[in-house]
Amino acid sequence: MPNGAVMQTETMTQNQQKVVVEQLLASDFEQATMLLAEKLDFLDVQILRKFYMTGKDFPFDTQPFCFPILYREMKDGHRLKICQEAFRKRLDNLTSTGFLGKLRGSNPVNYEPVRDKDKMVRAVITKFFLIHGLTKFV
Repeated sequence: MPNGAVMQTETMTQNQQKVVVEQLLASDFEQATMLLAEKLDFLDVQILRKFYMTGKDFPFDTQPFCFPILYREMKDGHRLKICQEAFRKRLDNLTSTGFLGKLRGSNPVNYEPVRDKDKMVRAVITKFFLIHGLTKFV
């Protein structure tokens, strides 16, 4: 899978993005985590940390969130400086790449971690902090 395919995921449909991520993971896990860690920005990683790195043991090692509560926690606790709609688009982008699941039929919208991808997402988060020299924040 060429590197350009990962960088062009913004113009792909949700199903195409999931296929690209799955193909990367199937080909080479180490290279895939490196490419995905390079693609994500700090805010995306902070969002994923809220879902996947709770500091608790299995089966309580992940945390689902209701959108308004997650937005309030990120705004107050992490001093998030974007509006709700921009935050919602970020969550939808993480959902379309397969990192988060979106519960259908709930109001307000609930997002949850994808159980089969928890080890991969944790590897991407850790790799992101290693690449950017932020190991004391992991």
